[in-house]
Amino acid sequence: MFAAAHPERADEPAAWGASRGSAGPRRYVAVTGVAERIVGYGGLWPVRPGKFRIDLVVAPGYRRCGIGSRLLDRLTGEARAAGAWTVQARADSDRAQSLAFLQHRGFSETMRMHRLVLDVANADLRPFAGIERRLAADGIVLTTLAEERGRTGDACWANLCDLHNAAREGWPDPDPGPGPGQEELHTPEEIRRLYHLHQQDWPGLGFLAVHGEQYVGFVGPLGTAVRPSLRGRGIATALKVREVADAQERGVSTLDGATGNLAMLKVNERLGYQRTSTEVRLVRPL
Repeated sequence: MFAAAHPERADEPAAWGASRGSAGPRRYVAVTGVAERIVGYGGLWPVRPGKFRIDLVVAPGYRRCGIGSRLLDRLTGEARAAGAWTVQARADSDRAQSLAFLQHRGFSETMRMHRLVLDVANADLRPFAGIERRLAADGIVLTTLAEERGRTGDACWANLCDLHNAAREGWPDPDPGPGPGQEELHTPEEIRRLYHLHQQDWPGLGFLAVHGEQYVGFVGPLGTAVRPSLRGRGIATALKVREVADAQERGVSTLDGATGNLAMLKVNERLGYQRTSTEVRLVRPL
């Protein structure tokens, strides 16, 4: 039922049994009939202090019967008791019934996340020839994170962490106030762990734009971003071009991505990425 509603997350239920305990998601089901058939599912978990996210699915044929409302009441009640200020829900933009259900119950849209895919072999990078030379004239060079690890050792993680934290400025927040505080800053160890989780899929751990000894942009397993003071110079475009060229050299057939930032959406679309779907993120204050 969950996989049918969220095919892009179909692999998640296999790991549900490993997330038990007070810190893990709380999961609920709605059952009906003598055979106790599961006809509804709800999940709840904290994403940062005072901010919780929910999943809510009702089986076709059992919708508009009050099951979703009862599950939502249970989830929001549990969230409130756990100290939540807000709960966040998500639904694709073509799920009009789901969006209407949420909006009718006090949820308001905060942002949209656009999913993208690129046909790597047919991507035309010729219009971007010379972009790295233009950046180099301003002292900005592109390299791989793997090369920086070899050059600076563990110092690369502190530098990359500083870039990740700085790059949050100006990016859309799917779960803005109210609440007791903002999202906590990353630590170098967290950044190291997150990148290593993706090491098999990203042999070079992504690409960096470097100005002197400062990291000013990245593209890789955690997305694409540029320091606010240097945005608008083509750094993100150059990084994405390098990423696509590397994928072509390695024979990668497609590249997937997602962004809620309109500027990054334009960068991706100029490179040939096609929008496959859009996820709407909605928040309800408690």
